[in-house]
Amino acid sequence: MVCACPSRMILSFPQRHQFGPLGGFLSLALVILLSGCASDGPQMAAFRINEITDPMAQVPVNRFDHWKPSDTSPGNVPDLSSTNAAARVNQVLSGAQDHDLIELIDVGLRNNPSTRSSWEQARAMAASLGMSESMWLPSLTAQMTAGYWRYPFPAPVTAISLSGTTVYPTLNLSWTIFDYGRSSDIDRATQQLFSANHMLNRNHQDVAFKIQQAFYGLIAARARVEAGQATLKQSSRNADSIRHQLEHGLATQPEFLMAAQDQAKAAYELQNLHGHVMEKEAELAESLGFRPDMQLKTVSLEKHDLPRDSEHSADEIIDAALLNRPDLAARLADLRAKDAEIRKAEANYWPQFSLALQGGWKIWNYHNAEQNSAQQGYQQVSTSQPLMGAGISMDWNLFEGFSGVNSVKAAEAKRNAAQADFDALQLKIMKEVWKAYAEFKTSSRKREFAIAMLKASEKSYEGALKAYENGVATVIELITAERNLAQARYTEIDSRTSLLVSAAALVYASGTGEPSASFGAGQ
Repeated sequence: MVCACPSRMILSFPQRHQFGPLGGFLSLALVILLSGCASDGPQMAAFRINEITDPMAQVPVNRFDHWKPSDTSPGNVPDLSSTNAAARVNQVLSGAQDHDLIELIDVGLRNNPSTRSSWEQARAMAASLGMSESMWLPSLTAQMTAGYWRYPFPAPVTAISLSGTTVYPTLNLSWTIFDYGRSSDIDRATQQLFSANHMLNRNHQDVAFKIQQAFYGLIAARARVEAGQATLKQSSRNADSIRHQLEHGLATQPEFLMAAQDQAKAAYELQNLHGHVMEKEAELAESLGFRPDMQLKTVSLEKHDLPRDSEHSADEIIDAALLNRPDLAARLADLRAKDAEIRKAEANYWPQFSLALQGGWKIWNYHNAEQNSAQQGYQQVSTSQPLMGAGISMDWNLFEGFSGVNSVKAAEAKRNAAQADFDALQLKIMKEVWKAYAEFKTSSRKREFAIAMLKASEKSYEGALKAYENGVATVIELITAERNLAQARYTEIDSRTSLLVSAAALVYASGTGEPSASFGAGQ
């Protein structure tokens, strides 16, 4: 028999030797052991002798070399080309209509990989709870032992050597009747499931808030592009007007060059604004779980309703956050799981009682292996007998070198650490709510002044333009008024965006998950 694996390990057995039944079993075991040499794929790891003798050959020879798979590398090396790429936005959303925030949040919750990860973690915790609850049920296993044997023993005339086969199938049932720590395992798994479910809810809020931030950033960037286009249009009109006056001797060459410089500056800034839009599109695509090259139509910033001032005080919102924040509820579930771990450690002082049942059949088939003339009377014998057994066992650790005492102390310390983490999170939540509330109030007041500044800048520019056309104002005054108006447009856009983002941040910090819970739509 010859087996050749990728490491060139060859085992051969000469044909002239007769191993008998025992050699046959050993040969079969070697075949099963070495059959992994020919296996491929991630289902079964291939046995390679060189990975045992020289495992360092599978890594770079030094710390600054780049690793590349070689011909001797395992066949299950991860290949990124075999993975599924992120979906394009046109496969999920239509590019022919304007999409609002609510629609994008719904799509993001369905498509973002982080929500799928949190959901699978919650499912894993649910399965762990099922595993813990299964300890209340009995365990049933089937076993079978089969083999060849040869056993010599003395006899009055000459030695007898018996050989034969034995088959021993059994069915075993074990049932833990009493275990004081069993209920604590279930309580711990239950609280861990609660924690995973609450973290799933918080992950939904995380994704929704990131989509809100990216959405508001995108529509604000597109609004700034429109404002930049308006500024470029005004600077172009100013340059054309000054050039016309220059042709008629009413303006000087330096004044025209200054207007042309302002026009070029406005065009340059507009290109920066277009690049900023592309960055915000990529951020929104990432929060939605799409590729960054998406082309998505959204409602404009002007058509988006602004939130009204909050009817609740900061203290009321803080109290609501301490009741509604899913991450705080998850931390509380972790704290209760630590309480269950203390009860589990204390359960080591109690005994365990188990019931065991066994039923099976034992089959013998043996004969005299010597087969000489003095033992001709020994014939082949076949027999079988049923097997049955039942009993109750008790396990009680009376002394383990103070391991039980220290395990309880360790569980209590972990519980106290979890309590400290819970208290720290409460303080962090209160700070987040207070900060978000202050930013929302500040954004509301800044919004009023931004509108007033925009109106004043528009009137100032109109006055400067008329004054320049009448020969009263200079080019510098006209360009300054135009720059102030452009800055006022950007400030108004930023104030609107800041109000939207701060309102979303306050809702996110409160943990309600619903903007309408704290704010109403305004103008």
